[in-house]
Amino acid sequence: MDKTNIEQFYTKWQANLPQRIEGYVYDENKKILPTRFIFEKFKKVIEKFLNNELSEIEKIILMPGIRGVGKTTLLAQTYAIEKFLKPKDKNLLKNIGKLDERLYLDVSQLRADQISLNDFFNFYEEIKEFNFEKPQKKILIFLDEIHFDENWGLFLKTIFDRTKGHRDILVIATGSSALQIKMIPDLGRRTDVWEIYPMEFNEYLILKYGKYPLPGLSDDLQDALFNSSDAAEVFKKLKIKLREIERFFAESVPPKAETNFFESGSFPSVIRIENKQKAIEKIKSVIDGIIAKDIIALQRFKTQTIAKISDLLYLLAQSDLISYSKLKETLKIERLETLESLIEVLVMSGILIKVKTYGTTYGSTRKTPKLLFVSPSLRSAVLNNIYLSGIEGKKLEDYFALIYLKDLKSHSKYAINLSYDLAENGADFVLTLKDRSNIVIEVGFNKNEKEQVKNTMKKVKSRYGIVFGSNELELIDNSIVKVPLKFLLLI
Repeated sequence: MDKTNIEQFYTKWQANLPQRIEGYVYDENKKILPTRFIFEKFKKVIEKFLNNELSEIEKIILMPGIRGVGKTTLLAQTYAIEKFLKPKDKNLLKNIGKLDERLYLDVSQLRADQISLNDFFNFYEEIKEFNFEKPQKKILIFLDEIHFDENWGLFLKTIFDRTKGHRDILVIATGSSALQIKMIPDLGRRTDVWEIYPMEFNEYLILKYGKYPLPGLSDDLQDALFNSSDAAEVFKKLKIKLREIERFFAESVPPKAETNFFESGSFPSVIRIENKQKAIEKIKSVIDGIIAKDIIALQRFKTQTIAKISDLLYLLAQSDLISYSKLKETLKIERLETLESLIEVLVMSGILIKVKTYGTTYGSTRKTPKLLFVSPSLRSAVLNNIYLSGIEGKKLEDYFALIYLKDLKSHSKYAINLSYDLAENGADFVLTLKDRSNIVIEVGFNKNEKEQVKNTMKKVKSRYGIVFGSNELELIDNSIVKVPLKFLLLI
């Protein structure tokens, strides 16, 4: 370890850090920037840390997420947490003074200076006169882009093991979604993983237009749609909210906001770009970065296989369902196993979501899954926003899959699985609930047909069916509810 090199890096880094952080805290008019919803979760965990209430697993929080979803912004805003506290945060405001040390590091900068995390923290312990076993003070550590250190997993495991027996260290680290592919054994038991997803429409309205959703509405809609006993109850609960939602859209949602959101609104990194083509190119660079920096680094595929990823994504983006054998043939990939492995890596890297077929009724479990994009903006970017007839509705399938991952599955309050009906004229989704009953779901723009939902409901044990994207809120045969798109967007 070259101690002089580390000391020079640290001195220069600390001198430039305030200006760096400021760019994530204020806009060009020196107004405080809005935060994403998950920021509230960070406020709670820091308050628990200061009150010595953290569990063992909460001492290291790992934030994977696809590039461009705002992980660095979130980390920097949490580092500067005082700037975002309001009178309602009085306990945190009172306790923040208990924090003795606060360190923010960009691990990619360490890597550029050929300094390992292990060497840096040996130096840091020495100059701050503490050790991780008995720090005797409260230390909050922020590590951005941790995957740039090739031994990041071992480093976090070591920190966890060295801090057993006390709650004086909290580490929050970000990394690409692909870092989970390289997670070392046992690290999962030592970290709390908070996946950061692309934005939903509610967050888009806040970050783009400064328009805040109606308090409590999202929770009320989730409860009505996914936690009712039957279709009549869904309809009754939604009807109560109908006028409120219509007024909100009329008064607070700018023209074309919905269209713009589906084209490029899922990524905070492009939210200020008004030129559509430039926004699309920026989102494409997210995909290029994943291929160049995450997938190539795995050294799992031949160069000629990696070169086919863009074509694979294009085929998936412009199609409803494609069999693996047809994909293999079209892309001229020699082995089916290679294609399957490539798709798995694209899922783990955060680009794709895999939705399996419902149950075992339809034969082999190797039936082609539905492969959706983690955000409608990714599909639009891959297609340059040019959709073949009948494919534009796939944006809404992408969006519903994102809602499932971000809200329904992550909180495990409502649903435990999302699948689809492979049969011809089957529904887009089957949402399986905790009691093993199902909600059958169809999504689309100007969607008024209910036959797909009816067909699937005949085969599966379902509470009710929902058709998202209809013109009017309507109850059909006491078993299916037609729901306008506005409701889905405000979940």
